[in-house]
Amino acid sequence: MYSKFLVGLQFVFIALILFPKFTESFCPFWWIFILISGIVAIWTFRHNRLGNFNIVPDIKEEAKLVTTGPYKFIRHPMYSSLFFGMFGVVCYLSCVINWIILGCLVLVLYLKASKEERLWCDHHKEYNCYKERSKYFIPFIL
Repeated sequence: MYSKFLVGLQFVFIALILFPKFTESFCPFWWIFILISGIVAIWTFRHNRLGNFNIVPDIKEEAKLVTTGPYKFIRHPMYSSLFFGMFGVVCYLSCVINWIILGCLVLVLYLKASKEERLWCDHHKEYNCYKERSKYFIPFIL
């Protein structure tokens, strides 16, 4: 239940950021973040197929640990992709409430990632070694 609640919050925060002015044109500078978001998402899907992918922060019984592509550098590339895309939108809209909502979204993504990390440690004995050689969300930084 907690997992589905986190996913629900994630989509609520995304909708709150996008809804007010989504149809307006974006400033080209902030498209860079949206472009990064798209590239990371496509790269991630090329290495982690939908059958292995799970939007809910629970581990599928037959899930395989993926350590190639973006997963070589970061453990949660889809969350990173989502953050970069929403960061670009919020930078363009530059509204205080959207910055607060983005902060809430980041918190939810962190909570989801933390839960996944705990479950992966129980599910796959190699996960602790993988954690030592990769970052959470941003390559070489975080």
